[in-house]
Amino acid sequence: MLQHRGKAYWKIIIDNLVSSGIGPFPGDGSIPKIVNDNSNLRYMIGLGYLSKRTPRFRSMNKISVVLDGFFVDIEKLHLHPLVGDAANADSLFKIYSIFKKLLIDQGNAEKACEFLDRHLRGNLTMMYDGKIYSYRDSTGFKPLVSGTDKNNSISIIASENSLRIPFPNMNFEDVRPGQLIKMDVENGQQKILSLPTTRTMIDPFEFIRESHVTATINGKGIYETRKRIGKVQADFLSTHSNIDIDAAYAEPDYPRPMTLGFSAEYRNHIPKFDLGEAIINDRYDDSDRMIDFSENISKNKMITSGKSLKYILKHKISQKNIGLIQGTIQTGITAKETIYYLRKVGVKSVSVIVSYVPSVDGRQVGLYTHNRELIAHKYIGQVPSLEELNTRISKELGANKVFYNSPSILSKGIGISEYNLWFPEWVRFLEYEKK
Repeated sequence: MLQHRGKAYWKIIIDNLVSSGIGPFPGDGSIPKIVNDNSNLRYMIGLGYLSKRTPRFRSMNKISVVLDGFFVDIEKLHLHPLVGDAANADSLFKIYSIFKKLLIDQGNAEKACEFLDRHLRGNLTMMYDGKIYSYRDSTGFKPLVSGTDKNNSISIIASENSLRIPFPNMNFEDVRPGQLIKMDVENGQQKILSLPTTRTMIDPFEFIRESHVTATINGKGIYETRKRIGKVQADFLSTHSNIDIDAAYAEPDYPRPMTLGFSAEYRNHIPKFDLGEAIINDRYDDSDRMIDFSENISKNKMITSGKSLKYILKHKISQKNIGLIQGTIQTGITAKETIYYLRKVGVKSVSVIVSYVPSVDGRQVGLYTHNRELIAHKYIGQVPSLEELNTRISKELGANKVFYNSPSILSKGIGISEYNLWFPEWVRFLEYEKK
């Protein structure tokens, strides 16, 4: 319900029943009377709104969502992996569609609320399948109140802080900022989730590559955290994918802790899984701020002389299904070069396992590069799941399979709530499909 001073147009829609009028909002006896006079109602819930003028569109006679406030950062919503058929619709319908998919279809209330929190300044209330869901953004930009009468016969959630006048017999209280309320006939009002009103954001790339191996973040050692990242990813891939590998090896040097954690976990599933660190001796050195220069030297040497700065340990990998652990894939040049040399020495298959999430933004790839030709960037808004992205990138790299990490799995490995890690929005909502 939108807050306006004085007289206004009001409308209440309960199931297939529409009641409206011009003037002050009707008193506390009006809503129960509407319901009691119509016994054929399927759901005893409804949405209502106040407006400065009568509706301009006939579609507003049947509504599923109401907004009090405004949206921000909506220019690229059409690229969101969950926008689906709403890509060409107005912003409200895009927001509604994505929110519904996250909250209802995926059952992820935290991610649904976080999505709204990124784009909403105010309140949004949605009706779906006999239930009402109402969210107040974490800034508390607009008021949102909830109330129940003494007989528990009627409950109201409204973006209107003056409802004590038309409903004097109801007890109202403010909905806290960042809180999601659910309302239905069976359970009345329930608080589903509360997002923290203060938020500490950490760059997840620090845990993958940027920090020195001896560093600590939030009291946790980076080396042990990186091992756990590999362990959690191995646990997921061993049960949720069709990965087929005999051994996993790091390339280049910095993913070695992730590889050790990955291999140690995989031994719980395959006892003979090779526990090694690297099959490739290279010239990488993470203390060297000229790492881009080293990459170009390697690339140029391979092109001009057919030789590389990489040396493959052939006896370790011949006729094996290899898992190649990459910290991240930026342009794909490093991975393509390595896959070329692995196939040259006779591996059966190469699966690329990426410790980081898809790199689609230059801010994710550290301080060392200004390169924006990131291999995953071209698929923004084109793929709805990590499975599809993995398939497309594997074809580009010439790998048998590619397995990116997801934000939720990476967050679990780091041991920090996904809510407190920074990811571009498109990446944050790109996950593996549930099985």
